[in-house]
Amino acid sequence: MFDAKARYVRSLFSRVPLEYDILLGLLSFAQDRRWRGYVVGRARASSGGRVLDVATGTGLLAADFARTISGYGYVVGVDLTLSMLKTARWRLNSKGLGQKVDWVLARAENLPFRDGSFGSASISLALRNVSDAPKTFGEMSRTTGPGGIVISLDFARPPNRLFQVFYYDYLLGLFPLFGRMVSEDWGRTLSYLGRSILRARTGEQIATLLSREGLADARSVPLTAGIVCAVYGKKR
Repeated sequence: MFDAKARYVRSLFSRVPLEYDILLGLLSFAQDRRWRGYVVGRARASSGGRVLDVATGTGLLAADFARTISGYGYVVGVDLTLSMLKTARWRLNSKGLGQKVDWVLARAENLPFRDGSFGSASISLALRNVSDAPKTFGEMSRTTGPGGIVISLDFARPPNRLFQVFYYDYLLGLFPLFGRMVSEDWGRTLSYLGRSILRARTGEQIATLLSREGLADARSVPLTAGIVCAVYGKKR
């Protein structure tokens, strides 16, 4: 069942799946590839590993995981937006990675997998979009086996006050303006993304959520002047 926020997010992102990677490159100052590399390295996905990518979107992180694993390993990408999953499947098939990834239409708060099914679980640049972050982490923890890593990568508010002035003007002013120059859908999506970042939890708050779900050694690592944080913990 979808609540109001889930319906809104699904409607919003269903309109821009083909352009989503471009939006991400703009919003991240072309740093998103490096951030995903950090997540893949921290998750310690290995040969034969099973990886869950929650809110996979167009499958950018799922693709990076698929390139890392080998042998009997596989990746499962979950998203609530069917058009995103279709785009992800098409793109990974075109790169010869389709056989390593399965796609599942589901909500982050209600994952249709057995306990301990995966060696690691990730959610990348999407925690702001879920309706219930604690429940999402609870589900990611439940479906991760002992010793596995649960990791969240998401935009944050940079600590440097001088940089904040530039960054916030960019998020709330220039970014939506660029979007409206392309289309109404782009403008609406970029406006939502900017506002959601300003309301985002801090890395320390996310680490607290992970600890409450029973994950050990939860810690936050700021990246790129703190505009994103990678937060991870280990399943006991």
